[in-house]
Amino acid sequence: MLVYAGVMAMAVYSGVQWNVAFVEQPPEILAKGSLSPELVAGGQVWRLVSSMFLHSGLTHLALNMISLYFLGYFAELTFGRGRFFALYTLSGLSGGIAYLYFGDFHGSAVGASGAIFGLVGGILGYAVRRKTFSWQNPVIRQLLILLALNLFIGASIPNISITAHVGGLLGGAAFGWMAAPAVYSEKKIRAATPIAIMLGAEALLLAAWFLVL
Repeated sequence: MLVYAGVMAMAVYSGVQWNVAFVEQPPEILAKGSLSPELVAGGQVWRLVSSMFLHSGLTHLALNMISLYFLGYFAELTFGRGRFFALYTLSGLSGGIAYLYFGDFHGSAVGASGAIFGLVGGILGYAVRRKTFSWQNPVIRQLLILLALNLFIGASIPNISITAHVGGLLGGAAFGWMAAPAVYSEKKIRAATPIAIMLGAEALLLAAWFLVL
């Protein structure tokens, strides 16, 4: 939300009326930090991170923040604060890398949706590893219904990157599955292992993408 306010301030400074900038963020300002495969190929890898904090407009921001509020509660309760932050960040990176592979090379994307889908994936991956994944589990059932609805909406509405959503989901599921045995462990090395593995895998995928350009 602070980033949204910052972009809005930049827009007002450049001459855009504040009420217009509040509802819809100017594309020319978003372009400075959006995820563009073409620009990442030119060396601007930092866009994988900056794009996660940008949103195209008030509706986009509100939907993501509401989702984060409710899903974040389950995820933080499941993994703890530190692993929750790791899950969110790594899922966002996974979604961004998926967009590099399967999105529009000359297009661009913004938003935290990949990271938020990763929260769902993380809880589901955790449940599978802990053998609590069941339709009879009310939390799992609600998450599966929510996931199906959001995937359907994402595939039905133009300008929504379903590839980033699925990438974040799969990245989160992988992290949740790996982190499940170490959630209650007090050994720092064991707790950090899933993070290191995910970062390594994402770095390899990113390197492979550069090689096949």
